[in-house]
Amino acid sequence: MNSLERLASEGVIQIVGTERLLQETENNSSRFDKAKSLENLSEPFTVGMSRIGSAYISDGTGYSFRQIANILFPNRNELNENESSDVMHLVSHANSDSDYFVTMNKWDFIHARRTNKNRDGSFKNVKKNKLGELGIKVMLPEEALALASSLKKS
Repeated sequence: MNSLERLASEGVIQIVGTERLLQETENNSSRFDKAKSLENLSEPFTVGMSRIGSAYISDGTGYSFRQIANILFPNRNELNENESSDVMHLVSHANSDSDYFVTMNKWDFIHARRTNKNRDGSFKNVKKNKLGELGIKVMLPEEALALASSLKKS
């Protein structure tokens, strides 16, 4: 992430944050200050999940909370607060003009849950591929760094 931040300071890439990132870092002053320094992607108003002052009313276009939740947490009707926040990160990203969603959390955003049926490795990139079909490009920091470095060279 430090290397990506360096590329951002050089103007090669732009890093933006979500309203959800601000909420998640409120109890850590250094992380919160860093999150506040990023351009903030607002999120659509979701009953029980949004801060009124930073939300917008969706016109129904784009991706819904449920649509993305079904990819990240399939077969789940109720999500806990952390899972709901993960969904809102992606909803905010998907309804913005951001190109890539970069995360270190491969189990919630990239891979499916490991089971006895997918021991062959078929759990890898399941969520990433499904999100990709919607046009949401998810990648790990090292993948983003490789992409950004190639852009810097061009």
